[in-house]
Amino acid sequence: MDLLSLILTLRPAQAASLPPRLGRAAHAILLARLAEADPALAEALHDSDGPKPLTCSRLLGPREDGMLSPDKTYTLRYTALTAPVAAGLQRAFAVGDVLTFERLPMTLEALTLPGDAEDDNPWVGQDTYQALAARYLLPSGPAPRYTLPFLLASPTAFKSQGLTQPFPLPGLFFGSLVQRWNAFAPIALPAAEVRCYAEEMVAVSRFSLRSAPGWDRGRGLRIGAIGKVTYRALNRDRYWLSVLGVLAAFARYAGVGGMTTMGMGQVRKL
Repeated sequence: MDLLSLILTLRPAQAASLPPRLGRAAHAILLARLAEADPALAEALHDSDGPKPLTCSRLLGPREDGMLSPDKTYTLRYTALTAPVAAGLQRAFAVGDVLTFERLPMTLEALTLPGDAEDDNPWVGQDTYQALAARYLLPSGPAPRYTLPFLLASPTAFKSQGLTQPFPLPGLFFGSLVQRWNAFAPIALPAAEVRCYAEEMVAVSRFSLRSAPGWDRGRGLRIGAIGKVTYRALNRDRYWLSVLGVLAAFARYAGVGGMTTMGMGQVRKL
């Protein structure tokens, strides 16, 4: 297993007010838990440059007047993009663990993994790069779709010409995915050609998006887009549609855009 997405269900010990964007805290918790099981892996993740083989969501759940309630449960999602991280992620958490957000203890009440019979959460899954590529790229596979709808569940933004671009333009969206794919997959895709095809032959056919802050630190604020967007291929070449299909399925694990380890870019195909 190279790719893994799991969900933690947490209950706070008491009512408390926490900042709305806790992606950084979620990332710190994951590294700390991984360090307990595999210190070398955690150190490598912390020190590595470039794309990280994991993503973290923000703490999700109901708040009344900004307060978390012990009568409610909250969720946190982590994904892994390599086999060592996937293995470490499965060992990092167990029901009954206590995780601390901003000095607030939260008890892990449920751990939702792929294959749980009672759960069909579309954010949970597992796969391998080889199997994922084979499903879409082999001639025996199903006919590829030329429309691809996505849900942007957390603020999603891109770096373009030194600026932050919150609108998910096709070249930026699929360019982000192919960069992450090539960083970790054993089967490389032609990155420059993918970006070119997305820029020239893929259009946004519909969208329902709003801007939202995805990250703030001191005076720094990163704005991203939340909502739904549908891409439509203008040139229905089977190979390129198949490549886009692979990347669309990969998005659930990889995230899209910047700061995916800090709660941004949580995206999946609809």
